[in-house]
Amino acid sequence: MIKREIIKQAIDAISRRSPDIGYSLDEMLGVGLIDAPPKSDMTVDGDEFWFLFENQIVPVTKYVYIHEATVPIEQSLLIKYGETLKKQELEDEGNHLDYRVVAREIRSAGLRFMVTHEIDYALARLRESLGRPESRADFPSAAPRSKDRIRSTFSKTGRNTVSYQDLILFLEKLKHDSRCLDIGKDEADPAILFRGLVDISIPAYFIRFPYCMDSLMQVAEANMEFFHVRFLLNCLLRGLERNLFACVVQQRIVGLTYLIIKYRGFYKQLYGEYIATLRGRSAARAGPSSEPPLKGVGTFLLAGVWLLWKNVLVGIKELVIDTEVEARHVYESAGFQSRGLSVLVLNRPKGYLLKSILVMINNCRDLRLKVIKEIEAIIKRQIKALRKKAKSDGEKSARKVVIEAVKECLKSRTPPELSKIAVTNLLRYKKKIPESEELMQFALKHASGEIKAYIRHAAGTCR
Repeated sequence: MIKREIIKQAIDAISRRSPDIGYSLDEMLGVGLIDAPPKSDMTVDGDEFWFLFENQIVPVTKYVYIHEATVPIEQSLLIKYGETLKKQELEDEGNHLDYRVVAREIRSAGLRFMVTHEIDYALARLRESLGRPESRADFPSAAPRSKDRIRSTFSKTGRNTVSYQDLILFLEKLKHDSRCLDIGKDEADPAILFRGLVDISIPAYFIRFPYCMDSLMQVAEANMEFFHVRFLLNCLLRGLERNLFACVVQQRIVGLTYLIIKYRGFYKQLYGEYIATLRGRSAARAGPSSEPPLKGVGTFLLAGVWLLWKNVLVGIKELVIDTEVEARHVYESAGFQSRGLSVLVLNRPKGYLLKSILVMINNCRDLRLKVIKEIEAIIKRQIKALRKKAKSDGEKSARKVVIEAVKECLKSRTPPELSKIAVTNLLRYKKKIPESEELMQFALKHASGEIKAYIRHAAGTCR
């Protein structure tokens, strides 16, 4: 729960950085414009914490509040304060504007105000730490919970690859950045690591988190679990920015994941420290005017992480995630296996995760042979499993997903090795798989010319 004392602590933290803003917020708290919720109603949706700002409910992400105390309250206060300043500015102009028309402008002003404040805070800490290499420990919000040795996913040297002076210059420019995200308009966009689909047919892009004002404002507005602006800036300060990845759809960040490499004795793990999507937000945090969240973003992120692991990173033994008990069945249906109470290890991708990986593979130009071989083995196993008749509704649903995954193997952009292994096994078990003929017809319609010829030749050989 959030009490007035906690709100006061958040305002005091802001005051230490910006006395004028802190004074104004403290005055608003004193006259009741900012207040804690009544004791009889401490949560939104029975889960999220909140407080009142000018009689408006301001939700606070529960996880961040529990683990980082006043940080989410500080940021929410700054957003609402920035919105208030913009409203006053519009009123002073005296144009009698309809707030419904300028609501987006007001909201954007609040988000930019908060992000700029956080950038200034990061700059102050960075300038203070010049000449003290050990000062990277001053940015604890980017540090994972465990005490394992941690290394940037793509960089062995961390922050040392960029001087503090260069980082200060970058952050100063970031405050005045007016660019919008521009991902996917160019087919050869180097920022895109993998391409795929979410919500059945909507193009999505797996990229490293792009540090710009627009992306930080989007994260601030999204109010997703685990991720907030200070965490993202702390990752940048500590040289861990390349461990952050995003799912971008139509220039919107709809999901984020933070990866680390853990060292377990003589082997390494790729550890999914945090994964969050817009779909995981409560209705209160999403806001009344938010668009319905897209389906499949979490699966898309996992597919991108798997392909990153297999196709880019070297020498990592396993992919591990830490999740709540309530979500275990979702990950287990994707091929994860339990290890202890909360840790899950990916065995073989299956279900929607396998389908999402195959869609990415179909849009990937440079694939290692190891990836092709591993997917071949998975496809062979999945098709072989289709010989078993589905009895329960759950088995029937899982079977449909396997069929959809096999269809992805039979499209024209699929690597020929994967198409051939799928065709060979469908023909081998055609008498035991009722859908085999349907899948062959699908291949003859959608596969490449090489695979169509292979099907005709293989079918003739099998007669």
